[in-house]
Amino acid sequence: MSEQDALNEVNEGEGSPQEPVGASAPAGPLGVVRQTLQSDAVQRWAPMSLFVGGFGLDAWTLGRDVDLKALALVCIYVLLIPVCFGVLTHVTHEKVKRGASLALHFALGALFSALVVLYFRSAGQLITMLIVLVLFAAMVWNEFSSRARQQFELLWGIYGASAVMLLNFLLPYALGSVRALWFYLSLVLGMGWVLGARRLLGARGWRTLAPTASFALVLGVLYPLGVIPPVPLVTEGAVVGVDFEKSQGLYQVMAERPGLLEKVGVTSPEVLRGPGEPVTVVVAVSAPPQATAQLEHRWRRRTDEGWETTDVIPIAIRGGRKEGWRFYSRKKNLPDGQWRVETALKGGAVLGYETFGVREISQDERDALRMEPRSL
Repeated sequence: MSEQDALNEVNEGEGSPQEPVGASAPAGPLGVVRQTLQSDAVQRWAPMSLFVGGFGLDAWTLGRDVDLKALALVCIYVLLIPVCFGVLTHVTHEKVKRGASLALHFALGALFSALVVLYFRSAGQLITMLIVLVLFAAMVWNEFSSRARQQFELLWGIYGASAVMLLNFLLPYALGSVRALWFYLSLVLGMGWVLGARRLLGARGWRTLAPTASFALVLGVLYPLGVIPPVPLVTEGAVVGVDFEKSQGLYQVMAERPGLLEKVGVTSPEVLRGPGEPVTVVVAVSAPPQATAQLEHRWRRRTDEGWETTDVIPIAIRGGRKEGWRFYSRKKNLPDGQWRVETALKGGAVLGYETFGVREISQDERDALRMEPRSL
């Protein structure tokens, strides 16, 4: 009888069952830690915890700067994940498979985080964020699914979608261009990468690429409709206010101190302007080195029929500056109401937008306001 069998054996005589033969109290703090790590609860939640840990770590590192070092780290995750799949497929040693499973979840979390930072930070659009939420929901559901094969295929599907979307960013970034050609080429390369990885690990047939191909097809259809943001252009921030000036290298406007609800994004800011005073919107955009793009500011006013475009102001940018590019547009005699200024490709997809209210006040009221600077 093995040691494990002995630990699991119980007496079945009269009276209450006895403690497992050979069981003993944990020996010291290390024993307690070891027993805790081997508990069913920890074992069940460990993969999901590693996924969240990878997400958080990558969000922290990539969230500060999008540079070659950060992108290289993400590429390591892309290469590590098929290795983990290979171990899970071909290795029989349980401890090795367990380690590969945990590494797989950590790397998927980090890759998923990269999508949020790189792909969706550039747009305030609902449908693009819904794609991320669907992937996250699938990941959570996967952790509690009881069918091992179903779990395995879903993990491959998440990886395939993530790899395609990451290439949507990396290829234009490397080439310094935001042309649609590179977006569609990245879809093909992403599908080819996933198919090649699966075939290398022994999977056969085109059906193994079906989830990734379906996802790439959806992206390909949505992109020309302007729903998918024009990665790798990224909006780094926006401010709106009055009294615009450029001071000490900063683009600055004045606005009232934001309340709590405005800080957390529940309510939009309100710009109080004096008679004839212009309202200015300043936006910061990062772009790949040497990239050029024709952008525009679309000033839109909310009406009973929806958002009505009143003005379109063209903007030309060239990448290559570490601190990114800042530009602004402003309007005089803006009517009271709700406004939205969209930063978008010329005639194309929206990178992001700033929504705010405008209200005209008397000059005496304007002079009495306590304003503070907001700058980029």
